[in-house]
Amino acid sequence: MAKPLTMELLSSPLLSLDEIGSALTGLSVTVRISTSGVTHAPQCRQVGKRTPAEETMTARELRARGEVRPCRTCGGALVEELSRAQAEQFEKLVPILERRREQAREAELARREEERRTSRADAIDERASDIVNGWDRAIGKRRAFTGPAEPRVALVPCDDCDAEAAISFDPGSLEVSYACPSDPEHGFHALGDGLKPLALWPHSGANQWIALGLVAPVIAGDDDAWAATYGTRADDYRATLSAMEAFDRAHPPRLRLAPDVRCGDCGGPLVPSPERGMGRRRIEAHYTCDRRHEDGRFRHYEKRVVDGEIDWSLHRRLHEHPSWAAAAELEPDPEEVAAYTAELERKIALFDACAGAAKSVDNLVRMRARLVERFVFASKVRDEGALNAAGLTRYTPYAHRWAFSELARALLTSRVDVNAQFVTVATPFDEGTPLRRLLRTREIRGELADLRERQEELERELAHLEAES
Repeated sequence: MAKPLTMELLSSPLLSLDEIGSALTGLSVTVRISTSGVTHAPQCRQVGKRTPAEETMTARELRARGEVRPCRTCGGALVEELSRAQAEQFEKLVPILERRREQAREAELARREEERRTSRADAIDERASDIVNGWDRAIGKRRAFTGPAEPRVALVPCDDCDAEAAISFDPGSLEVSYACPSDPEHGFHALGDGLKPLALWPHSGANQWIALGLVAPVIAGDDDAWAATYGTRADDYRATLSAMEAFDRAHPPRLRLAPDVRCGDCGGPLVPSPERGMGRRRIEAHYTCDRRHEDGRFRHYEKRVVDGEIDWSLHRRLHEHPSWAAAAELEPDPEEVAAYTAELERKIALFDACAGAAKSVDNLVRMRARLVERFVFASKVRDEGALNAAGLTRYTPYAHRWAFSELARALLTSRVDVNAQFVTVATPFDEGTPLRRLLRTREIRGELADLRERQEELERELAHLEAES
């Protein structure tokens, strides 16, 4: 391996300024720096016409300008002659830099090999997904490339009962099936009119990843890329969800950052989902109840409509009492907010430790994004206060189309129940609530104090008028 040139060592990002030492970083260098970050000696024949004029500076000042690459033709700069002590320090640093260069090359080779392995694993996973989803045209193209193998079976809990259902894969026909011993209709939704039932089981829990775990190894054959990349995905997925559920049980949320919106049919939580897609394929942001109801359907409500009903209800309640929106009693305990923020940070760390091969699963990606978003906002609430972060300190009932923030809706509501016919909003200052009595008592006392002050002003004016007559 060629010995590093002086400028290569002085400018290498693999060595820190402290490692190089002040004796070498204080060396004077004369350079011309191209717009692409390549440094040249003043007389280098590789210098472009548009390269700025030469400059003289210390090596430390040159590094402060950002990462540069010395020209290999000229050495990259005109460097002042090294003293004996500087030359000795330089010789000590050469093997360190060469070792780190070798490590960097090995890391780059490993990264490229990882990319190739992941690319092969993704291709196998895509083919397996076609089979699990029963996409006939795609399966027809794959059938000729799948070798013979024994049927593969995995047992999973049925979501519709307490029985143990079976997910099966037949490599000969490339068919994936689901069967519950209690009822063959479990895991499916009948569409009627002789249509094939809609398979719901792949979208429940870890079933999809378990099914892929049956199909992908058969397709992969001798290629271990899929097993190395996604082999533990189903287990990691279940472990992550279990860890999050256990964490939530041990640490109930200390602060609500969004309103408590409930399904009006079953009382379960309505989970907000963001807007997805574009154009005709766009799906509006909506609230979803993940429980299947008696009619076999889930519940979906457009978030814009529900939020509009919440805002209208809050405006109606606050119209005559706008100051209640920023009542100090609505402000959460600062210690609780700080503790909640710290718990969110620990929860994110736990998530990352458990996710493993399942870290790219869409559901978990969205879950982590929500955790991070919640942590960032909780930090803002901790630093600025909830009422200020929610925008309630600026509330006015007369602003045109005032829209409450999610945190404002959380602070101003106790519970929201939604079904197809109505949106019922309960607030902490409804009739008969302790907060309403407190706020109204304070309001009446303030009004009486103002009236007494005004009465005293009128009495003084009256006395003055009577004294003049």
